[in-house]
Amino acid sequence: MKKNKRIFAFIFAIVLFLSVIGLGGKVLMDKREEKKEQELLAVEKQSVNALKNTFADIAEVKIEQTGYNSMTGSYNMIVTMTNTEGESVYFSYGFVKDSGEIADYGVEDEDIQKEGKTTDKIKVVYSNGEEEEL
Repeated sequence: MKKNKRIFAFIFAIVLFLSVIGLGGKVLMDKREEKKEQELLAVEKQSVNALKNTFADIAEVKIEQTGYNSMTGSYNMIVTMTNTEGESVYFSYGFVKDSGEIADYGVEDEDIQKEGKTTDKIKVVYSNGEEEEL
């Protein structure tokens, strides 16, 4: 009878230990994911500022999708950009975090994608759904 209690206590201790390890691992993974999301949001903000320094008359930018290339260290954003006249264009651009500049972009509509600067605040919708005036 005593032997059964010892075996039960030993098994219980192992299960408890594994549960604590599993929970700790999950917490660590959640923190890593949260940090990754915060870094992505910071990069998206930087890229929108660079976009404002590239195009004139922007009223709104909605980031549809963001991708990262670990080989080059660059990001690719797919956005819908709306100008002050309410006209929109859907295009992609490359952004390198370290340079803070737009590396390249696809020209879909020259009438909307006018080169220049936007100094007014614009509405930004990030890929995670957050909205902000920038």
